Amino acid sequence: MELKIYSKQQLALRNGVDREEIWCAYKGMIYDVSRSKLWRGGKHYEHWAGQDLTQEMKDAPHTEFVFEKFDIVGKLGE
Repeated sequence: MELKIYSKQQLALRNGVDREEIWCAYKGMIYDVSRSKLWRGGKHYEHWAGQDLTQEMKDAPHTEFVFEKFDIVGKLGE
């Protein structure tokens, strides 16, 4: 199955506030983090959902493997 491509604007709407979905992008892939208690309300510590977190991950106390437990819902387009 081919993944749908979402724009940064479409991703921004999945912030847990404007819509129920809570999504984040990392390295071009978009993950649904809605079921995580740590992302409740669209915020995870100082990070906000609906954004590309690729650059912010270098400062995270965990590795990128944290995304393996979440479903990929699409790809981040231009």
